[in-house]
Amino acid sequence: MRNCSCCNKYISSGIHDIILSMPDDIPLRNTLTIFFCNDCNFYFSDSSNNEIDYDNYYKLFNNYKTYPIYSDKDERCYLYLIQELQGRNINTILDYGSGNGKLKELLSNNFLVNEYDIGMNEDTNKYECLILSHVLEHIYDVNAFLQKIDKNVKPDGLLYIEVPNAEFYDKINDITPLQEINIEHINFFSKYSLNKLLINHGYYAVSLKDDYFKIKENNYYVIRGVFIKSKINLALPSYITRGNEIINTFNYSKLNEYEQIYIYGCGQFLFKTLSNIQKCTKVINIIDDNLCYYNKIINGVSIINFEKYREKTKKSDIILLTTLIYDEIIRNKIKSIDNINVNVISINEL
Repeated sequence: MRNCSCCNKYISSGIHDIILSMPDDIPLRNTLTIFFCNDCNFYFSDSSNNEIDYDNYYKLFNNYKTYPIYSDKDERCYLYLIQELQGRNINTILDYGSGNGKLKELLSNNFLVNEYDIGMNEDTNKYECLILSHVLEHIYDVNAFLQKIDKNVKPDGLLYIEVPNAEFYDKINDITPLQEINIEHINFFSKYSLNKLLINHGYYAVSLKDDYFKIKENNYYVIRGVFIKSKINLALPSYITRGNEIINTFNYSKLNEYEQIYIYGCGQFLFKTLSNIQKCTKVINIIDDNLCYYNKIINGVSIINFEKYREKTKKSDIILLTTLIYDEIIRNKIKSIDNINVNVISINEL
């Protein structure tokens, strides 16, 4: 039994069963059940086949190299890719599941393109862009497959995915009724489910759109998506390390010369430094203009607003500013107190 490919949720019951009449030598079971994952907006089918069954089937019944009915499929894909890849420093492309090779032929005018399809030797090279055009709808173990092809994508590389758009299936019954419910198309993607699946594998969409190509005179609707391979975010660990280094450079012991002080600024920066300040001097009050903090207590110190402080200001007051962003504004407020000059120091002066 297959679980949802996007979230691995087990779906207990299907929404539709269908029995197919097939040639005896097709190595797949002929009973299909359609399942729906409400969490992912993802439909998929299960027929009690497994990965080996599908591998054997496609080795014997791969008719995609000569399929003639898609009049502009590769041309429209090519035009989309040219638009999306320009300016992205893409030189090397692997067309994975290349079918008849027409897309490779078109792209080779602009890029160095290799192809891989069933029966070829495994490609172990890394590429700046990997193409999966009408591949994912066929894959039994989607997650294992994406982990496998990820090895072919360079860091910061792109993944182009094109799949049938299940959000438009109700518009294509006139082509051939229930054509998409078959032994080969076993994953039915919406944009949401496709995007969620790729996010789970470390890719995020830079372009995701509804599109189509022609089957005879009819529109066959597809999702086109370009996804970029995300890299480990090293900025946050660096930010934490450098931030701690800066905070530890403050010479809090300078505050030992003051018997007591006021602090102006009750914010995130104070939350990280107050304990160090209190080791060196007594804090009378914390002054802050945020009404949410008024009359609250932090580390045993009451928070007052500026007007309350103005009422009890003394010339001997020492005010430590712990806000680095509003330093100048607060200094001007303190200067506005008539006939009293208090000693104002900033924490970055320690």
